[in-house]
Amino acid sequence: MATTVTIASGATWQEVAVDRQAYRDAGILMLDPPLPAIPSIPANTIPLAKQILTEAEIKITETAVEELVPMLANRTLKATDVAKAFLRRAGLAQKAVGLPLPRAIPAGRGKKIRRQTA
Repeated sequence: MATTVTIASGATWQEVAVDRQAYRDAGILMLDPPLPAIPSIPANTIPLAKQILTEAEIKITETAVEELVPMLANRTLKATDVAKAFLRRAGLAQKAVGLPLPRAIPAGRGKKIRRQTA
């Protein structure tokens, strides 16, 4: 098992970030079926789920827990299907918003943001 990179082990925050991003990306690659590539991330990512996930995954992940529990109890839905639907939706969200910083912030914006938050 690989050692987790941490500040306590002497890594810089940048090395920790790269390690955590690699861990996240490896998890996303394990989704079955795999998520397609997202060529360009729209400013509004909300519609992505309906464009990429199956109708069944959308229905499951948009159903209130109070409705899901009885469906699981009477075996209308399988627990594995519910878990997979939520994993794929979470993976899609991470893929859509978990961009490396240089892609997430347009050139020149980083300095302005740091000044505003300092």
